[in-house]
Amino acid sequence: MPESAIALYHQHYVEKDFERIDMFRLLVDRFGTRTALYPGSFVHVSPSLVIPSVTYVDSDRRCPSFFADPAIQAMVEERREYPEQPDIRFIAGDYATTIPDDVGPFDLLISQWAGPVSQVCKRWLRAGGILLANDSHVDASLAQVDPDYRLVAVLERRSGGRHLL
Repeated sequence: MPESAIALYHQHYVEKDFERIDMFRLLVDRFGTRTALYPGSFVHVSPSLVIPSVTYVDSDRRCPSFFADPAIQAMVEERREYPEQPDIRFIAGDYATTIPDDVGPFDLLISQWAGPVSQVCKRWLRAGGILLANDSHVDASLAQVDPDYRLVAVLERRSGGRHLL
C-alpha cells in the first residue's frame, strides 16, 4: 500500500523535528519574503506555511503525487500564517534542466542538500533577493566567493530556536 502524502511529510519532517518553520518565519519577518523557489525540495512543504507563494522542484518519483494530493493543500491552508490562499507550485525534474525561463523572479532561493543551487538557479532570484544556503553540498561556500551574492546574515541554531546574526 503506498504511503500517504501526509505520512511521508510527517516521517521526514515532523517526526524528526525538522520542519524548520521558525527559520522560514525569520526570513519573512526580516526580509519580507513573499515568494520562494525551492530546488531539490523533496516533500519539504514547510516554507508554504509562512511564505504565500512557493515553487518546489524535485526529481524524486514520490514528489508529483505528494504535491498533487489535496491533503497537502488542506494541511498548508489549515496551518498557514498569512491571510491569502497558498500558491504551491511543483515542477517535476532536475532543477538544472526543467525550470522554465518564465517563472519568477523570486524573493528567496532555498538551497538545502541539493547541490549547487546558488549557481544553477540564481537567474530566478530577483535583484536584492535572498539565498538561503547551507554548506552540505558546498553551496554556501560557492555563494561566498560568487560576486553576484553578498552575505547579509548568518542563521544560527541555539537553545530556544534559530537566530539571524
